[in-house]
Amino acid sequence: MTHTALDIPQHYKIVPHNGTTCSLLDALVKENVSIYSPCGGKGICGKCKVQTDGDVSEISSEEIRLLTPEEIEKGIRLACRTYATGSTRVSITGDNFTNNSKDKITTYREYATNSNITKCRITAETPDLKNDFSLTECIKKKAGNINMDLSLIRELSNRSLPDNEITLSLCGNDLIDIEFENTMDQKFGAAFDIGTTTIACYLMDLNTGRQIHVASCQNPQSAYGADVISRINYSLQNKNGIKVLSKTVKAGISDLLSKACAAVKIKETHVYECVLVGNTTMNHIFWELNPISLSRVPFTPVTKEMIVADAGTAGISGMNTRGKVVFLPCIGGFVGSDTVGAVIASDLKQKKGNTLIIDLGTNGEIVLATSQQMYACSAAAGPAFEGASIKHGMQAFKGAINSVSIDDDLHYTTIDNKPARGICGSGLIDIVGQFLTTGIIDKTGKIVESETLENDRLSQRIIKENRRKRVILAHPHESYNGEEIYISQKDIRELQLAKGAIRAGINILLKIAKVNFADIDRIFLAGAFGNFINKESARKIGVFPDIPLDRVISMGNAAGEGAKMALCDKEILQKDIMTDAVSIQHITVSNHQDFQDEFVRGMSF
Repeated sequence: MTHTALDIPQHYKIVPHNGTTCSLLDALVKENVSIYSPCGGKGICGKCKVQTDGDVSEISSEEIRLLTPEEIEKGIRLACRTYATGSTRVSITGDNFTNNSKDKITTYREYATNSNITKCRITAETPDLKNDFSLTECIKKKAGNINMDLSLIRELSNRSLPDNEITLSLCGNDLIDIEFENTMDQKFGAAFDIGTTTIACYLMDLNTGRQIHVASCQNPQSAYGADVISRINYSLQNKNGIKVLSKTVKAGISDLLSKACAAVKIKETHVYECVLVGNTTMNHIFWELNPISLSRVPFTPVTKEMIVADAGTAGISGMNTRGKVVFLPCIGGFVGSDTVGAVIASDLKQKKGNTLIIDLGTNGEIVLATSQQMYACSAAAGPAFEGASIKHGMQAFKGAINSVSIDDDLHYTTIDNKPARGICGSGLIDIVGQFLTTGIIDKTGKIVESETLENDRLSQRIIKENRRKRVILAHPHESYNGEEIYISQKDIRELQLAKGAIRAGINILLKIAKVNFADIDRIFLAGAFGNFINKESARKIGVFPDIPLDRVISMGNAAGEGAKMALCDKEILQKDIMTDAVSIQHITVSNHQDFQDEFVRGMSF
């Protein structure tokens, strides 16, 4: 098989210091090496595969269970269960690559040019023996009563005010920068969607309201677990855990911002404001707020308010150190500012009737807007949609199976048309939808006996070993590593659990609002996952109610869109956001008397 650039391994040398031992996973994370470890290093998922060459610990029982004999023969190990006992070389191959699905979402929205950031040109007063003005007073005499922090005053102390014009950059009344050349056309900001899985960065020209660059990366916190519960537990169970997670995500944000500026050749100092959205756990970790209250009933956040800080204080580089970092407000314990962003982007105030917003992911969020009230809830779908609890599941990396069709045989496509590596969330939904249509599984989700299928090619894909069944998707000669890729009965059950949680959330919101399925005027699918799934397959397996597909609209990254809109329009940032966040009624669906019944009902196909 011909190997592509994707298969070229990345090599790292690990050397234990002063006799200390730590797992290869911990060693790589400390070196800011991104590695896919959705179970957070617990030795459960078997996905943090690396190849080792050197002095390492004996193979563990978890590795023997999760790795194939062929992989063990090749020196493949699990990074979380392998320890360097001496100098060793680690090669990362396999699934540890970037999920750039959010880069591929095209947006056509026009954004406002009414941001918090303003620039002006002034000629400062000249100090002399008569007026006895200080340097700061010379500026304020022309610019008005503005606020200047100590760092800027220190910089001013090293400069002489020129006789000609200077450029001032302000956020409200706060002076961010003084420049001695004309930079009026250099006014930029960035919007960030901090997802549990992926961080997306949108660089915006605040003079024109244009998006000038987009980039994304895997959330580097993923090495500590695929879901928010794993990360909360890490922060509580490890010394300085919250600081480690906060530093990790800020490094990812700063790196994206620096690369975005370099890509479009602008100075980092000309980025004056960042607006961030994310779920409540991401918010708390970013600001180093102890998330212990999110880990226990009634799952209360420390604060739901919008937090603003200077970039230097917030610990974000890649922008002006006195620029503003704004994290939008949250709604509840597990419904964050990403949902607020989706509400802004959907422009619900201008829409009549009943609207559902569904953001599918590890922590699914659902909003129901009626003419009287908006309701929101979270649904702990678990990591199935992101592939973490699926045997051959993976994020939307290159080579992930992302769609399936069945006629005389099963056919699939992969991201970027690379050899099959695994299955991403959109592929999983498509697969199960097609299995239902063709009778490979019944309405309970059970894989049928192979002999019951009339199609010989499909029946040959059903393998039964010791009463356990699996359906082969990619044969060994088709995959990147010469091993078959399949869906097991357990994988289908994991999807049913995730789907059940989402449907339970939807159904309970509809009950509370006294809205029937037939009365839903539109469903917005938010997030990268919602943008790429096959809507017909999602409806087929019951992810959302059975309504006409022309009422189901993919919004793309709605959370990111809302963040961009807030960045570019101070009216949204200063007024609408807090109104939306306060007016949304947060529902804890797990406390509802019908939750268990709706959850079980939602699992069925």
